[in-house]
Amino acid sequence: MARKNRQGLRKKFVYFFLNGKLHKVLKLSRAKDELIAWCYLDKKRMMYSYSQVDKNMEKAYTVIEVSKILGRHRVTIEEYILQGKIKQPQKMYPISNPDSKWSKYMLSESDILDIHEFIIDAGHIRDLPSKSELRALLKHNLILYTKTEDGKFVPVWKAE
Repeated sequence: MARKNRQGLRKKFVYFFLNGKLHKVLKLSRAKDELIAWCYLDKKRMMYSYSQVDKNMEKAYTVIEVSKILGRHRVTIEEYILQGKIKQPQKMYPISNPDSKWSKYMLSESDILDIHEFIIDAGHIRDLPSKSELRALLKHNLILYTKTEDGKFVPVWKAE
């Protein structure tokens, strides 16, 4: 039971962005402070210091995760990408076959902010989180709401 609780506290990540490139964790050793990852753009294995990756990495999000964050359907997000309305995010593919036709989009936090900005510019703001709410969701910060006299919930932010 104690082992299960301790493992649940660890921050698990498989895909991440480092220096604007998508990576997949292949091997991780915290004791040796090393992380071996596959770099999708360079198509090769890379070795990094785990502490540096932990400090500088950006989380990678799937289209489904982004659609839940933004409150849009995943097909809508994929259409934005395929129609060229937003820049094409990086793709992950099977490591054993880099030339495979199968791939999946992985988006960085900056990609999500670009999509959010595009949706606002297009005028589709219904049920869309504000920019500060979106940043809080991406950083896993606590968002507090208060109910106004007319029954609407408004976010309340803690000064930092």
